[in-house]
Parts: sequence; structure tokens; C-alpha cells
Amino acid sequence: MISYKGPNFSSLVINENILKQNNLNNFLNFLKSHVGTFIEIFIIISVIIVSMKIIEFLDKKIRENILIKHENSARLLSFCPILTKAAKVLVLFVIAASVMQAHGYSMTSLIAGFGIIGMAVSFAAKESIANIFGSLAILYDKVFDLGDYVIIDNVEGTVIDINLRSTKIRTLDNSVIVLPNNVVANSMITNISAIKNRRIDEVIGITYDTPNEKIEKAIEILKVIIRENDEVETDDTLIYLEKLNSSSIDIHLQAYVKYGDLANYRRVKENVILEIIRKFRAEDISFAFPSRSIYITHEN
Repeated sequence: MISYKGPNFSSLVINENILKQNNLNNFLNFLKSHVGTFIEIFIIISVIIVSMKIIEFLDKKIRENILIKHENSARLLSFCPILTKAAKVLVLFVIAASVMQAHGYSMTSLIAGFGIIGMAVSFAAKESIANIFGSLAILYDKVFDLGDYVIIDNVEGTVIDINLRSTKIRTLDNSVIVLPNNVVANSMITNISAIKNRRIDEVIGITYDTPNEKIEKAIEILKVIIRENDEVETDDTLIYLEKLNSSSIDIHLQAYVKYGDLANYRRVKENVILEIIRKFRAEDISFAFPSRSIYITHEN
């Protein structure tokens, strides 16, 4: 009689437990042998995350500062993504170089290679880089804005465009001049539109045959005209008898119009001059004009 014995389940369970124990031991040994590597990876990832968060925080603060302090914030904000990406790339490069250097890889040749490449790129694109920094200086310092009337060296006109590379100016003859921003940033700039009060500076000449009392009357008329004009500042007004010129007695008028734009300045100045003409003629005070007296004598 043949008897059949089934599988020994107890031995199978023991073998499975031993296998699991061996796998666990192998895993623990792997962790022990590579714990330094895991810690290093964790530190590197943490440094990268913290660095990116710091860059993003600074980017946010810079944007808020630009929005608060600068009217031309839209154009300045367009530079922020470029600078933020450049900062992140630079941080990642420094971290990668530091890790490789720590593991025995010589970074001298690699950095030297990047340096040579960087120098070549900078020489090739130095004008473009200079223009970018020039446009940043123009926008951040608020030297001028779109629509301003400016004089840049010998170029005079209205600013119609400011971009990363250049500034476009429409001149009085309606032509458009394109100036590189690095040239603009290094030039002497006069922003006429930034003038708050424009000055009327006129010399009124009256004839030498004007009686003394009418000379004094002429000065008083000028003071009254300025005082009664609501569009002219009265605090800094100067009206005085300046000098005895070759063919006239000169009275100097200096006053400031309450407007900075050219159109209103010309309008107010015209009104002041017309009022001077009307009142001088009403008082029979004659304006002088260039003249020369010639004396002819006879010896006989």
C-alpha cells in the first residue's frame, strides 16, 4: 500500500519568512551604505527649492516696488521674467558646479571653457547687452516717458517708442530718429516736458524821448499785467529797468507761466505780450527799434 504525503506547508512558510528577512536586511544594508548619498541629495534639493523661492520672493518685491514708484511700470515689468530666469540658471549652475567639485571632478577647465564662451558671446553681443542695460537705466530712472518732448544731444523731438534696443524720437519735421539705448543712457538729456513752470523772459525797449514819469509808468504797467493774470506765477516775478541800450531804454520782464507744456506756455506768453502792447499804446509809450543817428558837419 502506497501512502502520499502532501507539501510541507510549515517549511514553505519558514522559507518565505527567511526570504523576506533577507530582503529586509539587504534593503537596510543598502540604506546604511548610501545614507550619505541620500542626505546629500536631500540637501541639494532643499537648497535648490529654497534658492528658487528666494529668487521668486525678490522678483515679487521688485515688481511691487516698480508698480508703486514708477508710472512706466509695464515696460519695466517686461524685464523681470528675463532677469528672474537668468538668476535661476546662474544659481543652478553654481550648485551643480559645487556638487561636482565636491565629488572630485575638476571644474577649473569647465569654468574656464564657460568663461571663454561667455567672453566670446559678450564681445559679439556687447552692443545688445549695453542697449538692454541702457533701457533699464532709462526706464528705472524715469528720465523720460512716451510722449515727452526731449533734447538728446543734438536730437530734439517727441518720444514715440522705448524698447529693449532703442528709443524712437519724432522730430519737428515729422521724421523718426532711432537712437540705441546705450547711446541715450550716456548722453546729456533735457526733458522739456518735465518742466513744471516755463519762464517768460522778455526785454521791452522804449524810446529815449520817453518822459521820466512814463518810464516809471511802463514798469508799473508790466507789474499790473503780471499781477492780474491768473495763469502767471507772481512770487518769482522780476521787473526792473535793466540798462540804457544803444537805441532803447530796456525794461526786463521775467515771470513763470503755471504750465509746463509748450502750447499753453505760448498761449499765455502771447496774451501777456498783447496786453503789454495795448496798454503801452494806450499810455502813448513808444517801443524802441534799432536806430542810428548820423551827424553831418561842414568845416566851412
